Amino acid sequence: MKRQLIFFFIGFFCLSSCGLFKKTTTKSYEASRSQIMFTSNRDANYEVYIMNDDSTGVKNLTNNPATDYGQNWSPDGKYILFYSSRTENEEIWRMNSDGTNLINLTNAPSNERGASYSPSGRSIVFTSNRDNKTSDLYLMNADGSNIKRLTFDKGYCESPTWTLDGKQIVFTFFVEDDVNNKKASGELFIINANGSNRKRLTHKEGYDSGAAISPDGKNIAFYGKSESGNTDLFIMNIDGTGIVNITNDKLEDYSPAWSQDGKWLAYTSGNSANYDVWKINIDTKQKMRLTNQVKRDETPYYKPVKK
Repeated sequence: MKRQLIFFFIGFFCLSSCGLFKKTTTKSYEASRSQIMFTSNRDANYEVYIMNDDSTGVKNLTNNPATDYGQNWSPDGKYILFYSSRTENEEIWRMNSDGTNLINLTNAPSNERGASYSPSGRSIVFTSNRDNKTSDLYLMNADGSNIKRLTFDKGYCESPTWTLDGKQIVFTFFVEDDVNNKKASGELFIINANGSNRKRLTHKEGYDSGAAISPDGKNIAFYGKSESGNTDLFIMNIDGTGIVNITNDKLEDYSPAWSQDGKWLAYTSGNSANYDVWKINIDTKQKMRLTNQVKRDETPYYKPVKK
């Protein structure tokens, strides 16, 4: 028995001195910490920031006197799309995930927003008023070439995002709804990536927008008006059925973003006095506040995890 104990302590000392226990613990901690890109005007104008989802490591990536607003990550996490007023009008720009190597992708006299990478990373959908007084959906290659118009409407389009297979796009379209004397509102629609076969997904009162597709491709998170009149986060099936209120509080909640494991939604929450970035556990409804600034911190996006 004594001999066994001696061997045990010798083995434990060797493992500890070699740093094996320490390395395993550090690696586990780093693997559990995700990064979030968000937009803030804490420095007097809108800039693109990045932070860990435990609120640490906050960094300003753009640091420019123009308006810079974060839009989306590339699927491999190497690039960030944002729109900027650096050229006086709003353009879609791309930068490395550390804020370097900025490239203007649209370079047009019109205003472009709502940029989102396709799952393959080869295409970008965005909104523009280049051919319309309102805003339509457009498609371009990842380098800004081969721009194609997808929608031809008098109504306003915003917040496009791709389905997991890259075959369809979910977006918000401003419609005039005469049913039950409802006022005009934003509703979620889905179309094929070539602009065909449009289908309406939501028929709720109020403005529904900010669609985000779950990592398994089965659900859509979005924000909209609740039965109590508040702006809350909702989750529904990809076909628009089974709508569930996730946040259900008195604050204004919008711009949901899925964590890569599908367990959390990062989102914007607050009121006219102040907005911050929060996250909520989808199963337990546990809410955690990630920023605490006197101005606006909003529109978070989780960084994709390399597969």
